[in-house]
Amino acid sequence: MNKRLLKHYRFGKTFAQINRSVRSRRKAIEKIRKLYKNSDLVHKGCNLCGGGIFTLVSEGDRYGFDLSKQFCNQCGLIQTYPALSKKFHKEFYGHYYRPLYLKSSKVDYQSLINEQSVKGEKYLDYFMSNGLKDVLGEISVIEIGCSSGGTLRTLRPYVKSVRGCDLDIEAIAFSKKTFDLNVEVASLPSTLPDGKKLFIMSHVLEHVCDPLETLKKLRSLMGEGDYLFLAVPGINMVAKGDYKHDLRRYFHIAHVTDFTASTLIAMTGYAGFKMLVVDEEIKGLFEPGKVVAWPKCNDKLIAENIQRIEKTYHGHFPHL
Repeated sequence: MNKRLLKHYRFGKTFAQINRSVRSRRKAIEKIRKLYKNSDLVHKGCNLCGGGIFTLVSEGDRYGFDLSKQFCNQCGLIQTYPALSKKFHKEFYGHYYRPLYLKSSKVDYQSLINEQSVKGEKYLDYFMSNGLKDVLGEISVIEIGCSSGGTLRTLRPYVKSVRGCDLDIEAIAFSKKTFDLNVEVASLPSTLPDGKKLFIMSHVLEHVCDPLETLKKLRSLMGEGDYLFLAVPGINMVAKGDYKHDLRRYFHIAHVTDFTASTLIAMTGYAGFKMLVVDEEIKGLFEPGKVVAWPKCNDKLIAENIQRIEKTYHGHFPHL
């Protein structure tokens, strides 16, 4: 049996069981546990390189789900493994995700607009500061996972056109009615505008079952002069205070993959993208390029980095 890298009791099965039994979300949690236990876990190899040798990191997440977070000893990608099935994800996002995450099955989409607008302003500054200032007005923006449209509404005055897609039927209906946006219910856009395009995928890639395949499909839609902007939660930011320095809070059933800047660069490179800029936050700008094979990682350094992040938690909460 794999020995767990993170030895603290917070990352063990016993604590996960106690955690999920005392939470206010315990009814939703138990329904989701039954769902994935009835849909089988998938042993298909690493989401990036297909490797089958892993190091166990944790046996529970923030809600107490008894799922294993592991990293691949070949490429270093941190992921839920064994993986949750596509069948589970379809049911999870269709019926269970919002009651778990928001403690409510009803979403007030208007209340999300301010946060999305702030995000849009930050992304606009990012584009302006990373080489797109002189061409932004000639670019059409396509946001994958556009939700209720606040980010697209914010960017619309500064670009040629905006459109988006999302699997949330109610969010798409809201954004059409409220902002008159060109959006659709889909995982990827069904049609594309002419000319240069900037694809935005913000806090989406970590959720999808097969992130590499998703990036390859997106790459096939892009041509010369197009850009891809990616934003995902970076595990290294936990050491700087995100998630209250707590890796257990960071590990989340909805997050299939847990990226560092280097593993995001490896995955985008293998999907056929050239990295222009990326940081550990993680935000990155990419353009179409050649497929680049991933380098073999130093699994000892990956383990040491995860343990370094965990030490910052104990530095802030020495009694735990």
